[in-house]
Amino acid sequence: MTIKIGEGHLLKDDLSNYSGDLRNKAQKYKTAANTVDVAICTIKEDTLQILLIKRKYPPFRDFYALPGGFVDIDAGETLEETAHRETMEETGIKKFFCKQSQAYGDPDRDPRKRVITVAFYSLMPWDKLACQEIKAGDDVKVTKWFPMHKLPALAFDHKKIITDVLKVLEKDIWNSSIAFELLPKQFTWSELKRVFEIVLGKKLAPYNFQRKINDRFRLKVISTEKGSIGRPATRLRVI
Repeated sequence: MTIKIGEGHLLKDDLSNYSGDLRNKAQKYKTAANTVDVAICTIKEDTLQILLIKRKYPPFRDFYALPGGFVDIDAGETLEETAHRETMEETGIKKFFCKQSQAYGDPDRDPRKRVITVAFYSLMPWDKLACQEIKAGDDVKVTKWFPMHKLPALAFDHKKIITDVLKVLEKDIWNSSIAFELLPKQFTWSELKRVFEIVLGKKLAPYNFQRKINDRFRLKVISTEKGSIGRPATRLRVI
């Protein structure tokens, strides 16, 4: 058997004796179901918000939850493909970038059976979400945006997943370009700082904020114009 172990690298191996070993292990260890859960986040009404679905069927019927579902093993889905398919089926959102966050496998996280889930998150501009038709799928009662600081009772361990996603966001906003994706191509320092403050959930000192941004990102001054209160407003863009 030829196994692909990397880009352009093949390994020839004989697995003829492995089938018996696999049967023995299958008898000893039961397999778990695999799911994904997706946290779609945006800045809406000057707050960080997340899209939740209300479940139509048990378990946790009428509870809100993250969009997500079971990996289609027969279709050969990747985890990311499952995240996009389930999100589209349950919310109607078709186009979004998502990033893997963390895996969860506590034995009692799902009352139906042992289920291991991988969480994904997406932080998207509101205008790119608003132009899509967000609607509840067949197994969903309703979709609804909630401020992160005012979440309803949640199904499964989704409260923990969202809490962990927030921690990932707080790190990624300093170490990736996600904040700039929420802004127009040209922006002011105050607009950029406001995005950081909303995601981090706290006020930031202007001087320290600008210093940290300049240490991490390359910004170019486009123009300097008179601000609303007479102070100069510098317009910037990422380079």
